[in-house]
Amino acid sequence: MGGVSVLILLGILSAIFYFFVAIFLVVLVYLLVTYVFESIAIMRVCNNLKYKHPFTAWFPFYNKYLLGKIANLKIQGVILGAINISIAIMFIYFYLVENFNPWLLVIFFILIIVSFILNIVISHKIFKKAMDKYGDIFTVFSVLSFGILRPIFLFLIRNSKKLY
Repeated sequence: MGGVSVLILLGILSAIFYFFVAIFLVVLVYLLVTYVFESIAIMRVCNNLKYKHPFTAWFPFYNKYLLGKIANLKIQGVILGAINISIAIMFIYFYLVENFNPWLLVIFFILIIVSFILNIVISHKIFKKAMDKYGDIFTVFSVLSFGILRPIFLFLIRNSKKLY
């Protein structure tokens, strides 16, 4: 009888493990897809603006600076890139260290929120520049989707003549 309960418990624990692995894979795929959409959009706009090296849009943290440069918000782009580097370093730290300070987790979530806000502010300026009357609508849908639609909207407006 005791063996059956152990098997049931192991089955439940393995189901929970696979659930978290599935969530991790979904988040990873989402990050890759949004990165590709955003990088293509930034590269295309940089190409249209005659920037010297548009392929640098594929560099992970530098592309945030380019996004700020496109929106004429260079300082916010630099801050956003630095925040994203900090988030990546903290994520790796949380993965490697078992006993960490819980205040670091609070700082981590604050950085994520500030990164989200800066992404929306910079993207809003680009949306307004590219599409006067639809820029606010794109921003509202970007916020309501928690940023999921933002790279797609950037991808949609990448060829707008008003950006350059």
